[in-house]
Amino acid sequence: MNYWLFQLINQLADRYDWIDDIMEFCAQDIVFAMIAILGIQWFTEKKQNQKAVFFAVLSACAAMLIGSLVISPAVRHPRPFVTHQVHQLVAHAADYSFPSDHAMLAFSIAFSVLLVKRGTGLFLLVLAFVTGFSRVYVGVHYPADIAGSVVLSAVAAIAVHLLRVRLDAIPERLIRIYGKVRGLSARR
Repeated sequence: MNYWLFQLINQLADRYDWIDDIMEFCAQDIVFAMIAILGIQWFTEKKQNQKAVFFAVLSACAAMLIGSLVISPAVRHPRPFVTHQVHQLVAHAADYSFPSDHAMLAFSIAFSVLLVKRGTGLFLLVLAFVTGFSRVYVGVHYPADIAGSVVLSAVAAIAVHLLRVRLDAIPERLIRIYGKVRGLSARR
């Protein structure tokens, strides 16, 4: 079923150049737009936004570390273009595909923000789904790679959210340090 779903999506590639260009952008660059949104949230200077950013980054790091250092080497699932003829639209190393790093980053950010800021979180969740779909479209991931990333990211985001009470002092200190640094630069 995983390969069947992959073919269903990937067969759409290489038909219309303008759609392929959009999908290539979505597969590679939406995560940077999501990171930019986090940066904007941080610099709005509202303590709630800064805490949301801190916990989004923390859950993304947790998911990425577990996914990349533990799960991927244990599962050792080859990428679609390694084992099949596919429409591969972006260059990629022939490393293991499960789970998807791009999707883990995107969904970790989205779920973390969703838990504290519903509107922004829903927008980021849409961007994360577009990222996941486009990674399959361009031929570098199977749908199960994306699904695994969604599950891992949700677990990481929920775990970090539940630990917020114990971790809350960390962003408070970072916010104070940021305020002091900003105050020093404003005096100059």
